[in-house]
Amino acid sequence: MIEFGQPLALWTGLAIALPILAHLAYRRIAHKLPFSSLRFIRSSSIPRSGRRKPSDWPLLLLRILLFVLLTLLLADPYWQKGSLVSGESSEISECLFLLDSTPSMRGWGAWEAALNEIRSRLEKDPHGRFGFLVFQNGTLKEWPIGTSREELISALDTITTQESPAGLQAMIDRAPGLFLGGGSSQKIVLLSDFQKSSWQELAGDFGKEKIELELCAVGHGDTQWMQRSGNFAIVDARVAPGGLNKVRVWAALKNFDTDRSDLNISIIAGGEVRETTQLSVPPLGTEQIQFALPASDFAQATVRIDNEDAYSMDNNQSLWILPPLPRTFGFWNRLSLEETDLLEAQFLRAAMESAGDGAWNRWTENDERAKELRMGLEDGQPVDLLMVLGLSGWFQEEGLAVPLRRHLKRGGAVLVTPPEDSHVRMNQALKEPGLLDFTFAGFNRTAFRMEPYRIEVLPQESRLNKVFAGDSVRDLYLSQIRQFINVEEGDDLEIPLRDRSGRPLVLIRTFPNGGRLVLFTFRMLPQWTDLPMRNSFLPLLVELGSLDQREENNGGVLRVEAGDPMKGSHGQIDSQRLGLFQIGEQRVEVVHPLVESMPEVMSQHELKDALVGGHFPEFREGASIQPDNADTVQSLWQWFALSAAILLIVEMIVSAPPTVITKDREVVNG
Repeated sequence: MIEFGQPLALWTGLAIALPILAHLAYRRIAHKLPFSSLRFIRSSSIPRSGRRKPSDWPLLLLRILLFVLLTLLLADPYWQKGSLVSGESSEISECLFLLDSTPSMRGWGAWEAALNEIRSRLEKDPHGRFGFLVFQNGTLKEWPIGTSREELISALDTITTQESPAGLQAMIDRAPGLFLGGGSSQKIVLLSDFQKSSWQELAGDFGKEKIELELCAVGHGDTQWMQRSGNFAIVDARVAPGGLNKVRVWAALKNFDTDRSDLNISIIAGGEVRETTQLSVPPLGTEQIQFALPASDFAQATVRIDNEDAYSMDNNQSLWILPPLPRTFGFWNRLSLEETDLLEAQFLRAAMESAGDGAWNRWTENDERAKELRMGLEDGQPVDLLMVLGLSGWFQEEGLAVPLRRHLKRGGAVLVTPPEDSHVRMNQALKEPGLLDFTFAGFNRTAFRMEPYRIEVLPQESRLNKVFAGDSVRDLYLSQIRQFINVEEGDDLEIPLRDRSGRPLVLIRTFPNGGRLVLFTFRMLPQWTDLPMRNSFLPLLVELGSLDQREENNGGVLRVEAGDPMKGSHGQIDSQRLGLFQIGEQRVEVVHPLVESMPEVMSQHELKDALVGGHFPEFREGASIQPDNADTVQSLWQWFALSAAILLIVEMIVSAPPTVITKDREVVNG
């Protein structure tokens, strides 16, 4: 029998009224005939017309039939050879339960309702074969079709909701492979709250696999497939120095309900509630709240909403409140240090130690880490900034290109200054291992009574222009560059600073993992430049090395949402669990995923379209296709399209006005 893939398109059949209205409104036009005189013609009254009737019935029926065919064509007709027989669940041969275990299932009573629904179906149907698929602890946990009911019911007592939103797409992809085949039908019962933020990007192809899909919505309350209510959440929490030996903890709260919520917010540290504050959050709005704690008394704290709501997992957030660990820097230079090397290292050391505030954000030299990195120790902790001073032949002789490249690939920053002599050796040491591609082209020195070189005006679109916006840029432009090496830059290099003749003063190469190699064409010494003596040098150094860049972190703490992969080379942790972790010297916060707090529910029709797949009919609830009809679906849209085209041509021929040749008649006045 005929079925329709897009039954909603049948509403376009209302357009049939258009030709009917057109035929009712049509009036015949009388032809004018010339007549010599109306003198002897008697006048007669025209009878009043009664109820208007459609004109030209055959043409009207033809047009109605054309509109009917177009409507059916839009509804995507197909021929169902097999017979759909309504039946009870006992007629279903293979049934696979897919259970959503994402965090949002813990709210609105969804998890308990889903487990009870599975138990009820297992107990009511003694004849079918069942299977079960759920995502647990980062992997799929499956019970294949044919598992005993007792084992499936026992499994329901061992599974829990997860703290990560992962696993839904993996379940959808895996489900078709769990069916045994050869049964009277194959059916998937998908139990979920169908939260929009979790399901809107998922897709399946169950229709192509001839698998019947049943959506079992849980946690929707009395209004199925409608937006849920009754949730508020902590969407962010941060820590910053508060002055006077205190730290400031602030949190952002979101009200997902359409009514105003009056909340009690507490901060917990050392296992005790330290402060509680009341806060009123507007409908569908956000508010911020702040707390102050002693700077050195606690390592971590938890911000908590004391009120009860429909979803409690987003009502608290833990965070580290210790000052961030100091960032480290180190030096590489020749073993037999010269006075210029000592002077340059002394100045850069003082500059880096003053880059922080000395309390919350600090920089400190770590000579041991720099030595470990120089010896190529894999387990050594890298420094945040490595400064290679006076790079020349000693760098190549010690084979330091390999550990330097490894440091750059791990995301480290390296600053290089040229030597007093042997600049050709520096070029070879950087160019041959592929670290930096440039060509040495001699020296640029200021002669007697010659004006020193000046820095070119920064481009408007550059980051440096934003850093030095205002009066501070004048100090940079007044800097004197007394000598620098002239280089011809290679490809894929950034030139953030040039002199006023356009020659490069700084070359930068960025590596894929964020590593950054910065080459100054001059040394930080008075005979080379006075830039280190100016206030503009410190922000310039920090910006060129990207030393002030911030990850998604909180005061130096790496922050990831549950289920996200770890960023960087800090080791592996179980990011499926919420909480605070420390790996070596890296502090990590695994926080609740914000998408799980959204109360919006996915549309039932959009879900069916996404999971069943395009151009396949949706199976009716509680129906099964007989096994002797394997290939039962045959599309009919080509035949309907051909019929509509033929009717359109016939209609155009019939409705065309006839060609009438008229001859002028001469009327004689008698």
